[in-house]
Amino acid sequence: MNIVKRTLLIVLFTFTSFALVSEDYQYDYFSGDDPDRQKYVPFSDYIPKVRKHYQTVPHYLEDYYLLYGMKQHYNENSLRKNIAMLQTAMECKFRHPIYALCKIETEDEYYKYRNLMFMHLNLLIMRNHMKIAVRYDKQTIRFYDADYAEHLEKSLEIAEELYREALPYWREAQRYARRASEVKKTLDMGTVESTRFSIITGELNYERIINGHITKTQKKRQQLAELTADTGQSFDEF
Repeated sequence: MNIVKRTLLIVLFTFTSFALVSEDYQYDYFSGDDPDRQKYVPFSDYIPKVRKHYQTVPHYLEDYYLLYGMKQHYNENSLRKNIAMLQTAMECKFRHPIYALCKIETEDEYYKYRNLMFMHLNLLIMRNHMKIAVRYDKQTIRFYDADYAEHLEKSLEIAEELYREALPYWREAQRYARRASEVKKTLDMGTVESTRFSIITGELNYERIINGHITKTQKKRQQLAELTADTGQSFDEF
């Protein structure tokens, strides 16, 4: 019985190996002297000699950035996907300068371009964190919220944590904005250059905005604590 099993396994392995080898199809069906070569178009002519894989599969920072998109109607899952996409982008290499998202002529311009892209990506991640935080941040605490204090407390805690997660990305954006400002040439990158200027001049200060949200969140949590301490009866009982 063991001999039969071994024989079957050997035969099965042989045919499987043959099938795997045969998967490497010969696309050029006609030899150079075959008269049918002039009559028919070989299938091999439809197979590109160099497959431009980067056009369909992202490899570089710019590829992942171009996949980023903000729909008119989005949910938390969409926002987290955007964050993951942008974080992956920042771990990738940049394209060759001739394939950059703007015209690059000198090494200084390429240096500024890379820093502007890092600044921009950090700002986008920061804003996506804030968009998620707002979904958990109850804007106003009212007297009847004592009945839902436990859930609201947890929600506000998540909002505060998300606001804090956004802060490091703002500080990184500031750092890259300062580095980009070392090159005085203005690149054709739309509003990215304007944003850099606003950061450098202090006109744009997300640290103040985020800290303001965190302070308000802490005050609302304090309000909830006071409500639950003062309210001895649930409004559901009325």
